[in-house]
Amino acid sequence: MRKTIITSLNDRRITAEEDNGRITSLFLEDLEACSLIGRIYVGRVKHIIKNIRSAFVDIGEDMVCYYPLEEWERYPSVGMAGRPLHEGDEILVQVEKDAVKTKAPSVTTKLTFTGQYLVLMTGKTGISFSAKIKDRERKEALKALLCPSGGENTGFGMIVRTNGENASEQALLLEKERLEAQMNVILSTWTSRTGGSLLHEPEPAFLSEIFNNRLSSLDEVVTDDPQVYDIVRKKAESIRMADENSRLPFLRYYEDAYPLTKLYSLETVLERARKERVWLKSGGYLVIQPTEALVSIDVNTGKFDGKKSLEETFFKINLEAAEEIAVQLRLRNLSGIIIVDFIDMTKKEHKEALLKAFEEALRKDPVKTVLLGLTRLNLAELTRKKVRKPLHEIWPGASGEK
Repeated sequence: MRKTIITSLNDRRITAEEDNGRITSLFLEDLEACSLIGRIYVGRVKHIIKNIRSAFVDIGEDMVCYYPLEEWERYPSVGMAGRPLHEGDEILVQVEKDAVKTKAPSVTTKLTFTGQYLVLMTGKTGISFSAKIKDRERKEALKALLCPSGGENTGFGMIVRTNGENASEQALLLEKERLEAQMNVILSTWTSRTGGSLLHEPEPAFLSEIFNNRLSSLDEVVTDDPQVYDIVRKKAESIRMADENSRLPFLRYYEDAYPLTKLYSLETVLERARKERVWLKSGGYLVIQPTEALVSIDVNTGKFDGKKSLEETFFKINLEAAEEIAVQLRLRNLSGIIIVDFIDMTKKEHKEALLKAFEEALRKDPVKTVLLGLTRLNLAELTRKKVRKPLHEIWPGASGEK
């Protein structure tokens, strides 16, 4: 049974996913400092630094953002194609990364409009599909439905998300119409707005966690926040109106005196997710160390006392570690380059079986994660797309605790 829990702790909203009795995903929002990601502004070019091919764009709210100049050649703002960018110009930008430590937020002129089933993008044409949609016949049917002319003359590109694979034709077409209208209003009116104007704000992040990630297998949403409950209820009703056959999770408002954070041991989960060492049921353990350049994960035998040969012992620990690492990446929101030092094995079939099991475990992650294989030093190399700050940066405490 999959369940989403939404509550708050220490001025932060927590959205947690429980899968068969275990918390497998955590998302924390600072209620006093909301993320800027997805917002669309009329920005004013404040500085251009040609030797590093960069610009800095003022979006108002005392916020100056980084913008890579090579983007301007591919994705200029409407009505500005073919002309160079100058200081003082007003351009249409969308925030794609929040500020991290000393780094400014970054913006893009390639705008995206995200729905439950589809994503529309400026600067591209045609249709593409989530990597998790494998059925070729279904892809062709979706392409014929959504882009009957091939999509080359629409003025925007489109991605069919994983949730869109089994959505009804009516729901898909209604969402396409809504997103296209939203996009056209912004593109046709932004030049009449002043620099620093906020033109679009995405839905609350907790809605995305519920409705955009494997909705078909989600069984229940529980929250003790009346405002969150009302927002989720209205969203579910709008989905039901678009497609009466949609499978939606049961929504429950929690009113008991015993806190949700304690009922689901969320504080304990958060404390453990800050520590470097993660013990495995077999007695082995992981050491997880995020650095500026990459995330290092080491697998150790620890207290394991297997009765079989060393090779079989190492294989068993590695298989357990692969499953646990896939969960820890989601719990800790780790991203970028990730290197895993599994315990060395000599048999080729064991190495192949381990990579297959690891890849299968990583498929459960709604965030794009790519396993690249083993290096010459027998280190597993993978990448995970960054969609939010890692847990150790937003939850107080030392991530290096044992």
